[in-house]
Amino acid sequence: MLIKVKNNIDEIATICDEVKKFCAENNISEQKAYDIAVIIDELATNIISYAYDDAQEHTFSITLEKDSKQVRIHLVDDGVEFNPLQNGTPDLESSLDDRKIGGLGIFLVQQLSEKVNYAREEDQNKLDVLVNVSEQQEQDQAPESEQKDQGAEPKPEQNKDNKKDEKGE
Repeated sequence: MLIKVKNNIDEIATICDEVKKFCAENNISEQKAYDIAVIIDELATNIISYAYDDAQEHTFSITLEKDSKQVRIHLVDDGVEFNPLQNGTPDLESSLDDRKIGGLGIFLVQQLSEKVNYAREEDQNKLDVLVNVSEQQEQDQAPESEQKDQGAEPKPEQNKDNKKDEKGE
C-alpha cells in the first residue's frame, strides 16, 4: 500500500485510517496493528513537524508491505537530511525536568519494531522499519485449546525459574 502525504498535521488522521485498512486487509492482530499505527504516527509527525525548513507544501510517501512474517514500513521524504538513529538512547532515568527534549519517539519506534534502517539517497531521507507479525500468525493458526492456554498464568511447577511454589509442592 502506498500512501502519499502532505506535510500537514491534519494528514495524520488519513494516515491512521489507511493503516487500519491495511492491517485489516492483511489479517494483522489488533496489538500489532496498534504498534504499526504508533510507529507510523510518530515518524509521520516528525516528518511533518521537522523535515522542511520552509512553509511550502511538500509530499512524502509511506509504503506498507507484508510478507509471511513481517510488515515493512518505508518512509521517504525530501526534507532536510536527518538520521534519527544517530541520537542514541534517550535518558530514561532522569526526571522529566532534567531530560533533554527529543529522542523518545524514535526510541519507542525501535522498541516496537524488529529493525530500523536509515539512508540518505538522491537528496531523500529513507527510513525502513520492520515489524514482526509472525507471533500473531502462529497464534491465529494454533488450535483453539492452545490459544486459550497461552494467556493463562503458569502453573507453580511451570514458572519461568522452575522453582516449586510457596507450599513446597
